[in-house]
Amino acid sequence: MINGLHSYKLLFMVQLLVGEGIFLLRLERRQNFFPRAILCAAVLLAGAACFPILWENAWYVSFLFLSLFLFTLLALQFCFEEPFGNLLFCGVAGYTVQHLAYLIYTIFNDITQFSAIFGSFVQPYATESTALSDWAWLSIVIYADAYFMVYYGAFELLDPKLKANHNLRLGRNSIVGLSGLLIASDVIFNMVTNYYTVGNRASLLLERSYNILVCALILVLLNSQLAQRELKDELAGVRYVLEQGKRQYELAKKNVDLINIKYHDLRHQSERFRQQGRAAELAELDRTLNQYAALVKTGNEVLDVILTEKTLACQERSIQLMCMADGRGLEFVKTHHLYALLGNAIDNAMEAVQPLPEERRIISFSLRHQGELIHIHVDNPCEGRITLRDGLPLTTKGDPDYHGFGMLSMKTVAEQYGGGLSVQAEDGMFSLDIVLSAAEGYEEEPTAPSSVQSTTNL
Repeated sequence: MINGLHSYKLLFMVQLLVGEGIFLLRLERRQNFFPRAILCAAVLLAGAACFPILWENAWYVSFLFLSLFLFTLLALQFCFEEPFGNLLFCGVAGYTVQHLAYLIYTIFNDITQFSAIFGSFVQPYATESTALSDWAWLSIVIYADAYFMVYYGAFELLDPKLKANHNLRLGRNSIVGLSGLLIASDVIFNMVTNYYTVGNRASLLLERSYNILVCALILVLLNSQLAQRELKDELAGVRYVLEQGKRQYELAKKNVDLINIKYHDLRHQSERFRQQGRAAELAELDRTLNQYAALVKTGNEVLDVILTEKTLACQERSIQLMCMADGRGLEFVKTHHLYALLGNAIDNAMEAVQPLPEERRIISFSLRHQGELIHIHVDNPCEGRITLRDGLPLTTKGDPDYHGFGMLSMKTVAEQYGGGLSVQAEDGMFSLDIVLSAAEGYEEEPTAPSSVQSTTNL
């Protein structure tokens, strides 16, 4: 049996370290982490054992537990290469989970009174021992189950967002600080309940319930901080991709304009060779001209630039790009938005087919009108299993800072134009479908859809 504060403060330190530990898995560790961690654990346990109990009242015991918590924050600073705000986040989350587990076990005991029958395994505020019955093991099982369920539930709640937040920028320190003040006040209020609320069972249960609600509120605040940070990271990634797309389009347009000029100059030179009867030079020049035959005309200058650039890139990689696109009526789509949609779509397809045998390097692209809707479709063969998250493929690139946001930026752009994006991967084929609504045009209403189609099949 663990009876009295002298024994319980050691158990408390173990519980607190475990509670904090489940949220520390994603943090960057300092060199020689394990020796540091072992040293800190030993020092913290020794400090908990030696911490004097000068008075047993609500205020001093609150000071005891909060001091032990502050000592763990110093240990985290010694073991992890992280900003203090991140360490405070994990520390507050760990203390909240430990305190919540304690409260749930305690209120269960208050309601069922099982300790009066079997004896209680843990009595931190008891002044004398209570004998355990032959059913003492049941008390231990209930105690362990309460802590396991709370710790596991909190881990499942927060860890997915911690894992997704690879940079671990855990949000505004003001909210984390507020959460720290809430858990500190909750600990003090709980001590007041333990020492001064006696003889009134209804009041005791009400105060316990209030303590539990405060802990739940803290976890909700911390979880919302992670969710907000994740959304901010996604927004920054989308903005980065769109800005890069704008610059890439400007560069692509310059390149295509130079190609057009070169192409027309070579056509004139070819005509002169033909008139002069210079067959050998003409044949060589015609082979050169064939390399410029990828120029695409769809009725929309921006679409022409994008498809021309991607067609030439496919030729260099021995990839067959089959296009069928009617570019008329796309004026309502901003230039960099159209590049973000189509450039990323074709780039992803090129990356997917590049490792395949040359005969399988085929990308199919189509853009067609259906009333006021514009439907864009891209499909390509693929190998391996494609993992989806929230309906979008996860990036396979090692550096996640801005990789993986291309598809998200495409989805964001499609939704800005009243449409959507969907993907499908089955039977070795990957398909991407994007729908835009001309009625929800970003800037202006498009001209009437044309039935003319420009086809480039290389």
